[in-house]
Amino acid sequence: MKLSVVLTRVFIFLCLAGNIPVQAQSLQLDSTARKKLSLGNFCLCQTTVNDLYALSNDFAEITVEEMDLPVKCYGKDMRFVNGKGFYSPKYPGIIFQQDEPGSGHISKIRLTKEYKGPLPDGTAVDIKNMLLKDVFKLYPAMKDKWGSRGCSGYWSFSNDTVLFFVKIDTSKKPQFPIDEAYYMNKPVEAIDFVVSCYELINADIPPVALISHDPLFFLDSVRAGKEVLSKLNPNDIAMVMVLKDSNAIRAAGPEGVNGAIYITTKKSAHIRYWNLFRSRSAAYAQAVPTPEADSAFVYVLNQKVLTTNIESTLVDVNAGVFIDLQVINAETLNREYGLSGSRRGIVIKTTAAGKK
Repeated sequence: MKLSVVLTRVFIFLCLAGNIPVQAQSLQLDSTARKKLSLGNFCLCQTTVNDLYALSNDFAEITVEEMDLPVKCYGKDMRFVNGKGFYSPKYPGIIFQQDEPGSGHISKIRLTKEYKGPLPDGTAVDIKNMLLKDVFKLYPAMKDKWGSRGCSGYWSFSNDTVLFFVKIDTSKKPQFPIDEAYYMNKPVEAIDFVVSCYELINADIPPVALISHDPLFFLDSVRAGKEVLSKLNPNDIAMVMVLKDSNAIRAAGPEGVNGAIYITTKKSAHIRYWNLFRSRSAAYAQAVPTPEADSAFVYVLNQKVLTTNIESTLVDVNAGVFIDLQVINAETLNREYGLSGSRRGIVIKTTAAGKK
């Protein structure tokens, strides 16, 4: 499918640095912006997790299926904590997710099949009975916006406010070109409503315009334009992955026909491997309670002491290659690796595929 100008203006939704901690400060919005960012009485980046618990003490943390970026996908969306949300039976069909790395702001709302009510623009929906053809009736401009990351099991349709998801029928061959008529009567599985709180508070990044023959750009797993990328310091980049032809289409969907370029910043890489390590090692989670706390440690990967380009090296460590992690004291670090001083060590072992 030819790449058209699918986003001519994004309401500061792209997350250039959404992985940077956001202080839980009050965000001032005018009435137009507040309406655009509100679902009922909940306003993204103004509502906090504490506000939810103040409304109801039965809010519980639950697992959320990320339809746009499931666990098998490359990277994650740094605008919110992926795969986790807060739910109360008092608000059926609404799951709240906080911003990454968890300052307390709600930056994403997932609407499930239980939801029946208005969207932020006032459009009334009953997701349980909603089909793709109903989405196109409500939002005709979405008819040409078939998207999927390839690693996702869903087609997504979006404007600058909401994303609708329809499950991909993997048994239908060939998958491309898309048999659009076939999917018209397929049900909508969920609706996402997401922004970058960091961008709202630091709203000095220009809107994005995508040019028809350019490749797709993803900055920390969030689609971005050249205007955003031009502000990025090359020294802040941990990794660049370039995909072409069928590989790009598989990863980014049909709009990746001109290629896809994935850029991972060092800050994003840092949070990524920190999350992985703390989920695999209780000792690491206790010793390194925040990403910044690892400055008191030396990383050792497959018996190699990492002294430079740490983020660029550890960004390749994922659940598929991870074997073991040990936290060692300064004495052991000195004895086994010849490093003196007060810093402790984090010794990581991966499969051969994970070695540098």
